[in-house]
Amino acid sequence: MARYTEPVNSSAAFSADRLIVAPAGYVDMETAPLLGAALTNALDSHPDVCCDLAAVDFFSAAGVHILLLAADRAKRGGSRFSIRGAGGITRRVLRITQVEHLFE
Repeated sequence: MARYTEPVNSSAAFSADRLIVAPAGYVDMETAPLLGAALTNALDSHPDVCCDLAAVDFFSAAGVHILLLAADRAKRGGSRFSIRGAGGITRRVLRITQVEHLFE
């Protein structure tokens, strides 16, 4: 799982950095808690967190649960949380569970 920061808007005079959490491989019942811990740590230390799912090969309902928990934590803490790069099976799981719209 990679973590890095990138500017949110390089043309703005002042902007916070977005922290990117990028899991790779499988996000399932076994690995979802690791993603959850990474997202919790990120949300506790950054005002803007993005989960980049581009390198995820398999995504289960356990991963959906982790994303929903992260979105709720961000909302309660006044942070921003987003996802990007969801394709293939990941996008399909988000669509089937009817949560895809929460992360657009």
